[in-house]
Amino acid sequence: PLPHAVAHTIDHTQLSPSATSSDIDTLCAEAREHKFATVCVRLPHVPRAAHNLADIKNEVGIACVVGFHEGTYPTAEKAAEATKAVAEGATELDMVLNWPLLKQGKYTDVYHDILAVRRAAPAPKTKLKVILETSQLTRDEIIAGSAVSDMASADYVKTSTGFNGAGASIENVRLMKEVVDLLANGCKVKASGGVRTAENAVEMLKAGADRIGASAGVNIVKELTGNALRPNVSTTTAGGY
Repeated sequence: PLPHAVAHTIDHTQLSPSATSSDIDTLCAEAREHKFATVCVRLPHVPRAAHNLADIKNEVGIACVVGFHEGTYPTAEKAAEATKAVAEGATELDMVLNWPLLKQGKYTDVYHDILAVRRAAPAPKTKLKVILETSQLTRDEIIAGSAVSDMASADYVKTSTGFNGAGASIENVRLMKEVVDLLANGCKVKASGGVRTAENAVEMLKAGADRIGASAGVNIVKELTGNALRPNVSTTTAGGY
């Protein structure tokens, strides 16, 4: 695949709790250079990211995590976080599903948790991605989580936070894609957590992902153009994104 086509699928991610304003400036400069889909940051960094990318806001979006990374915050807190993020310039939200509730089979509660965030940030102005945290779920729970997210009007189901166990796998991306395609509401799949090389990224896209979450986006694009850093140079965040 062409490097620019892959770049357009990448949410360029900086979710380290210790990230500085300078880190966000660098993230935005890299996103501007490579035309990544978005920069993905925590709520305190949304205003700075939005300011940095204001002149190209139609080209590079601002994604903000919600209920991150445990997913167990009260629904009202998630909705309030979503409202604030959008008010400060977020164009996309990556919320963490309440996966402990999902594991208990409390699908109605999970549905309403997602729906509250969706209502706080309506489509089509804001894209909503729901992080399942696949490392903590069985195959059947991944199917259920994907279906509930889709029914609650999510734009994407997403594999992982990158802060809790294993990240994206080809198998899980394929499974999530199969579920949302069966429901046929237009929901897509985002692969995140551990996607650090061009080979990883291309594999995820071939498996059915439409978006990639990665802190190694620059290196992924450079690998595709033959200008990569050597593998021993770390480009990942504390979360292993």
